[in-house]
Amino acid sequence: MTTAETLLSRQVKSMWNNQSEQGSSYRNENKSQSLKRGETTFRRKGEILLQSWRDTRVVNMISTIHDSTMDDVPRRNEEVKKKPICIFQYNMFMKGVDGADQYMSYYSLLRKTEKWPKKVAFWLINCALFSSF
Repeated sequence: MTTAETLLSRQVKSMWNNQSEQGSSYRNENKSQSLKRGETTFRRKGEILLQSWRDTRVVNMISTIHDSTMDDVPRRNEEVKKKPICIFQYNMFMKGVDGADQYMSYYSLLRKTEKWPKKVAFWLINCALFSSF
């Protein structure tokens, strides 16, 4: 049973960005690498949607909330661009979380250690330092 199926069986709706294609059970069977800019492919298994879309690179999304519709998204220079609605909502709601993770990866206090309590303590200190600014 996959993660999305497990969450769905517990009535938890979810959406996430699947970066790695290697070894993933969520690989889209279509040739997502051969997509042209702005094209999309999707597969559906029950309520689980796997969608690949190419902008500057291929973005893979897994969602139990959305369908595969495309929406017009305004850009800064008054252009309108077609984008899958799940990617648009992911970008709209996850900016703070992704930004914090990215910033903490640049200035990480984590050190190579065998003991997991040290890793947890360093991670908590890292989060506290990031939140204090």
